[in-house]
Amino acid sequence: MNEYKHENILHKRHFALQFSIRFEVVDDVNFYSPFHWHNHIELLYILEGKIDFKIEERKYLLSEGDMIIVNSEMIHSSKLCGHAKYILLQVPLSAFDGVYEEINNAVFKEKLSSSEAQELSAWLEKMLKYVDDRKQENRVKFISLFYDFFYQLLTSYQIESNKTASISYYGINRISPVMAYVEKEFRKKISLKEVSQILNVSPEHMCRLFKKYTDMTFNEYLMSLRISAFYQMLQNTNQKISVILEECGITNYKVFIREFKKTFGKTPEILRKERALQ
Repeated sequence: MNEYKHENILHKRHFALQFSIRFEVVDDVNFYSPFHWHNHIELLYILEGKIDFKIEERKYLLSEGDMIIVNSEMIHSSKLCGHAKYILLQVPLSAFDGVYEEINNAVFKEKLSSSEAQELSAWLEKMLKYVDDRKQENRVKFISLFYDFFYQLLTSYQIESNKTASISYYGINRISPVMAYVEKEFRKKISLKEVSQILNVSPEHMCRLFKKYTDMTFNEYLMSLRISAFYQMLQNTNQKISVILEECGITNYKVFIREFKKTFGKTPEILRKERALQ
């Protein structure tokens, strides 16, 4: 497993129901999402480009025609390899309240075969035709297709739950207060002592727990959040790199550059010059 934080899903479609989902075609360049988790079922279908995707310790290089399912509470991250376009569906478990009470125990196949991806993508394409909820009748059609889609998942793509899933779930709940705190305060100087006090354990024990349940050190996780924030500011603002470094809480430039190049393959200066030429 790897580092993770809790992700707040940006709900795009409401349909006046008791739950909200995110369902859209995403078209982006070099987007990086560090390890995180959420209580949603997430599905990606790649239309164009490539995406480096990780679920716990498992690594996938997704390309056109690939589909992956992230089960609820699973730690995952993604990085677009340049330009990529994909269909993204994120569904909260609450969507099945009063409909399918066993959804909390459902575990879906993670990486689908080409034929399986093609079959399910046809459902997604149908759903996209009716995602515009300004028409009342579209809402009815979309919801019917939505539940039909999950009927296919539940009847054909469930796999037997295993011990790893329960361990992952326990780990997330055990150290999620630390993740929430770091996600909020990563721009500041954070000591192991103050973080360990959140769990009421020693710094050494906190580090062991963090490594056990995320397969990365606390400092590696902290750096990944800072790299992500730095990258977004680098792409979306014209602030000096030195100013962005300071705002993201980065003080050791040498270590930061090494980790940044691991993630993006280039220095911040080169990426900024490339953006200017676009």
